[in-house]
Amino acid sequence: MIKLARFFLLLCSFPVISFADYGGNPRTIPLQTFKDRFTTGELVDISAAYAEDAYIRNVVSKLSDIGSVDLDGPIIKNSMVYLTSKSIISLDRAREILK
Repeated sequence: MIKLARFFLLLCSFPVISFADYGGNPRTIPLQTFKDRFTTGELVDISAAYAEDAYIRNVVSKLSDIGSVDLDGPIIKNSMVYLTSKSIISLDRAREILK
């Protein structure tokens, strides 16, 4: 129950608006450019979690089918919240990746 409460607090306090206000224009980059924003350590941690985490497998599967990534899209933002909640990346790194 406490873990769920902490996760809820994280979601409520996650500063989505601080990622950027772009006047409704989607920011789209090639998938490889998005992948290149992660450090080797972060990619290793995501790969390690992939084996045991259905959510991460689902997101990786969805991303593998597309050529570009909308940084303001719900899949990316929700995934970054999830990775942060699992301590795979820090909140500061999530912000930096989504710049």
